Amino acid sequence: MKHLTQLLLSLLFAATACTAGDPVTFVYQGEVVGIMCIHCTNKVEAAMKKLPDVQSVKITRDDKGGPPRLEIIATNAKITREDAVKALGEDAKMYDVRSLKLVKGK
Repeated sequence: MKHLTQLLLSLLFAATACTAGDPVTFVYQGEVVGIMCIHCTNKVEAAMKKLPDVQSVKITRDDKGGPPRLEIIATNAKITREDAVKALGEDAKMYDVRSLKLVKGK
Protein backbone atom coordinates (compact mmCIF):
# COMPACT_ATOMS: atom_id res chain seq x y z
CA MET A 1 0.00 0.00 0.00
CA LYS A 2 2.89 2.34 0.83
CA HIS A 3 4.37 1.86 -2.65
CA LEU A 4 1.02 2.52 -4.29
CA THR A 5 0.65 5.77 -2.35
CA GLN A 6 4.16 6.86 -3.37
CA LEU A 7 3.42 6.03 -7.00
CA LEU A 8 0.18 8.00 -6.95
CA LEU A 9 1.88 11.00 -5.33
CA SER A 10 4.68 10.84 -7.91
CA LEU A 11 2.18 10.77 -10.76
CA LEU A 12 0.24 13.66 -9.25
CA PHE A 13 3.42 15.72 -8.89
CA ALA A 14 4.49 14.94 -12.45
CA ALA A 15 1.07 15.90 -13.79
CA THR A 16 1.11 19.27 -12.01
CA ALA A 17 4.73 20.02 -12.95
CA CYS A 18 3.99 19.74 -16.71
CA THR A 19 0.83 21.59 -17.56
CA ALA A 20 -1.04 21.34 -20.83
CA GLY A 21 0.22 24.81 -21.79
CA ASP A 22 3.88 23.78 -21.79
CA PRO A 23 4.99 23.13 -25.37
CA VAL A 24 7.07 20.07 -26.07
CA THR A 25 10.41 21.05 -27.59
CA PHE A 26 12.65 19.02 -29.86
CA VAL A 27 16.40 19.30 -30.27
CA TYR A 28 18.00 18.75 -33.67
CA GLN A 29 21.74 18.51 -34.28
CA GLY A 30 23.73 18.42 -37.47
CA GLU A 31 26.67 19.73 -39.46
CA VAL A 32 26.93 22.63 -41.89
CA VAL A 33 29.89 23.12 -44.23
CA GLY A 34 30.88 26.43 -45.80
CA ILE A 35 30.65 28.67 -42.75
CA MET A 36 33.83 30.76 -42.65
CA CYS A 37 32.96 33.85 -40.59
CA ILE A 38 30.37 35.47 -38.32
CA HIS A 39 28.51 36.81 -41.38
CA CYS A 40 28.12 33.24 -42.68
CA THR A 41 26.99 32.09 -39.24
CA ASN A 42 24.38 34.85 -39.02
CA LYS A 43 23.11 34.09 -42.53
CA VAL A 44 22.62 30.37 -41.84
CA GLU A 45 21.07 31.00 -38.41
CA ALA A 46 18.59 33.50 -39.92
CA ALA A 47 17.60 30.98 -42.60
CA MET A 48 17.07 28.18 -40.06
CA LYS A 49 14.91 30.46 -37.89
CA LYS A 50 12.47 30.68 -40.82
CA LEU A 51 11.65 26.98 -40.44
CA PRO A 52 8.22 26.34 -38.86
CA ASP A 53 8.09 26.50 -35.05
CA VAL A 54 11.84 27.08 -34.54
CA GLN A 55 12.62 28.68 -31.18
CA SER A 56 16.40 28.97 -31.40
CA VAL A 57 19.36 28.18 -33.63
CA LYS A 58 22.98 27.86 -32.58
CA ILE A 59 26.06 27.23 -34.70
CA THR A 60 29.33 26.30 -33.00
CA ARG A 61 32.78 25.43 -34.28
CA ASP A 62 34.03 21.88 -33.79
CA ASP A 63 37.07 21.82 -31.47
CA LYS A 64 38.70 19.06 -33.50
CA GLY A 65 38.58 20.91 -36.82
CA GLY A 66 35.45 19.23 -38.13
CA PRO A 67 32.50 21.01 -39.74
CA PRO A 68 30.56 23.55 -37.66
CA ARG A 69 27.80 22.04 -35.53
CA LEU A 70 24.19 23.14 -35.94
CA GLU A 71 21.65 22.93 -33.14
CA ILE A 72 17.97 23.79 -33.62
CA ILE A 73 15.39 23.84 -30.85
CA ALA A 74 11.80 23.75 -32.09
CA THR A 75 8.28 22.73 -31.20
CA ASN A 76 8.06 20.97 -34.57
CA ALA A 77 8.95 17.26 -34.51
CA LYS A 78 9.21 16.92 -38.29
CA ILE A 79 12.07 19.17 -39.44
CA THR A 80 14.31 17.41 -41.96
CA ARG A 81 17.66 18.09 -43.59
CA GLU A 82 15.78 18.81 -46.80
CA ASP A 83 13.72 21.47 -45.00
CA ALA A 84 16.94 23.11 -43.80
CA VAL A 85 18.37 23.13 -47.34
CA LYS A 86 15.16 24.70 -48.68
CA ALA A 87 15.27 27.36 -45.94
CA LEU A 88 18.72 28.40 -47.20
CA GLY A 89 17.27 29.14 -50.63
CA GLU A 90 19.92 30.42 -53.05
CA ASP A 91 22.50 30.28 -50.24
CA ALA A 92 22.28 26.48 -50.36
CA LYS A 93 24.89 26.76 -53.13
CA MET A 94 27.35 28.17 -50.55
CA TYR A 95 26.45 26.15 -47.46
CA ASP A 96 26.04 22.39 -47.26
CA VAL A 97 23.78 21.02 -44.53
CA ARG A 98 25.44 17.62 -44.30
CA SER A 99 23.22 16.23 -41.59
CA LEU A 100 20.31 17.16 -39.35
CA LYS A 101 18.81 14.69 -36.92
CA LEU A 102 16.29 14.81 -34.14
CA VAL A 103 18.26 13.89 -31.02
CA LYS A 104 15.73 14.41 -28.23
CA GLY A 105 12.42 15.83 -27.16
CA LYS A 106 12.01 17.83 -23.94
